[in-house]
Amino acid sequence: MEEVDSVAHHNKLKRIDSSYIIHEIKHLLHIESGFLFTVKQLFVRPGRLVRNFILEDRSKVTKPLIFLILSGTIFTLIFHFFHIEYIFFSLDQKIGNIDTFLEKRKISDWTNNHIGYSSLIIGFFIALWTALFFKKHKYNVYEITILLCYSVGQGLLIISLSAFISIIFKTKPIASVGVFASYFYIFWSIGQFFGEKKVINYIKAIICCILGALSFQLILMLLAYIFHQLGIK
Repeated sequence: MEEVDSVAHHNKLKRIDSSYIIHEIKHLLHIESGFLFTVKQLFVRPGRLVRNFILEDRSKVTKPLIFLILSGTIFTLIFHFFHIEYIFFSLDQKIGNIDTFLEKRKISDWTNNHIGYSSLIIGFFIALWTALFFKKHKYNVYEITILLCYSVGQGLLIISLSAFISIIFKTKPIASVGVFASYFYIFWSIGQFFGEKKVINYIKAIICCILGALSFQLILMLLAYIFHQLGIK
């Protein structure tokens, strides 16, 4: 009897066809759970979307970490497929005696080849500074990290879109504008999260982003020094 039921169950399964593959890809990309909706809302009202996610409803939008990783994947695929060179992070500048042990090329290559992870780490450092500068708002560092996942992820999508447009129209300045637009977007989204009408919030957001990027660089140099002392290559 059990064998008959098992056969009947397998007979009910649909054949794997193009519709099945498309369905699985959509599910993988979390389009069904609101990726496109999330992108749209982040362009219009990022502060409100993130506050709503933290305090009220988390069912309509793509989860923050998945959103950042997916944005980083889209960024990487576009730049790899079209052979576009983009330096997300670089330690090519002269750093005094540190150059004797700091393998800058390896660090730069790793960060540029792992955009999603690098963005997450930098976002966390920015979140630490943001929690300090905006401590009166009572958001903890984890909640602010959620804000940064959405902001940085959207910034990567802006760069990806501008790069794609620049390829279509064969105009490099469009890609450069996209990079600056992504930075501006991150500043704007952080400031809007803490209060849309206060200019000081946007100024503090810029400072937090700069300090976060510098902190990331200092941590990388510290790790390079530790590995050097331990003889790890």
